[in-house]
Amino acid sequence: MITVGILGCGTAAEHHIAALKCIPNIDVSWFCDFDQEKAISAMKKWGPSTKIGTGLNEMLMSHRPDVVHVCTPPSTHSEMTIKALKSGCHVLLEKPMATTDAEATKIVQARNASGKQVCLMHNHMFDPPIIKARQIIEKGGIGHLVYGEARYFLSKAKKKMEATNDPEHWAYKLASGIAGEYLPHPIYLLQSFFGPCRALQFLEKYVGKTTSSPQMLRGYALQLQFHTALGRILMIDNMEYDHFNIDIYGTHAAIHINMMDLTFTIERQRLGLPIVVSRVAVTVDESIQRLVRTLSNLFLIGIGRLKRRPGHKLLIKKFYDAIQNNRSVPIPIEDGLEQVHTMGMLNDLIARKETP
Repeated sequence: MITVGILGCGTAAEHHIAALKCIPNIDVSWFCDFDQEKAISAMKKWGPSTKIGTGLNEMLMSHRPDVVHVCTPPSTHSEMTIKALKSGCHVLLEKPMATTDAEATKIVQARNASGKQVCLMHNHMFDPPIIKARQIIEKGGIGHLVYGEARYFLSKAKKKMEATNDPEHWAYKLASGIAGEYLPHPIYLLQSFFGPCRALQFLEKYVGKTTSSPQMLRGYALQLQFHTALGRILMIDNMEYDHFNIDIYGTHAAIHINMMDLTFTIERQRLGLPIVVSRVAVTVDESIQRLVRTLSNLFLIGIGRLKRRPGHKLLIKKFYDAIQNNRSVPIPIEDGLEQVHTMGMLNDLIARKETP
């Protein structure tokens, strides 16, 4: 039996609890949050025999678990992770692993000194279309990668569900504001395909306000330079709908990934056909792919094999498999260093823009 402590009992912890319920031989020893009501609420989702607390030091001293899930705000990640490691616990750490390069380095040093493992919750890396896209790319299915793009629209409904619609939420205290909570996902996904970001350009603008639409939305556009490719990330806050797409372009073809319905299509021009026919064939081919994969997902949902947040569940399962079998964790903290560095570049650009 592996004993577990959950540190931070907000929205992220709820997803962790749901995943842990699918894994055998797990015993959540305690839930810890400075807001005791949140800890009590999380405890009720797991089981009444679980202990609760408001201080990590106290919980580690009285009930040291095998694993601590760090689901606290990013500004606390370094401190909390290092405390857990020094107490002899493995750590499953929410993204981003830290808010600065210096904090991230301290986590790496503490991990190395402890002999324990730290795994990052880059959950979208284990969503089905991302796994499939990586397999296709690794086999050379779309040629040499030249460009990647991510579009992330944050809806009012999602913000309400995750409590980030509250202007006092900790996300607005991050160096890049609400973007600091949501941009890490598209950043680590693009970097998983293209490698480290070498340079970054940033544009921030309020968009959407017209005479017929008084609502003003905040848009963030990032231009990334990789070693042999370019990338772009667009995030728009406070939309009426959610949207999360990833497009990966190679020299021979492109992969278009819909992270909302977990489908993907391959855009490939058919050679040897008249140009007009070839272009129409691409559209027809992609439409068929989209229909087939949508129907397939509906079937999997119907038989219970595809559930909400599959990447969360698979990553956490693989993490515990690694702990039990003394193997490397699925997302080591080294994978998070470049994401932290890229967000650091963005924070610097925002700071310069805001400086008079």
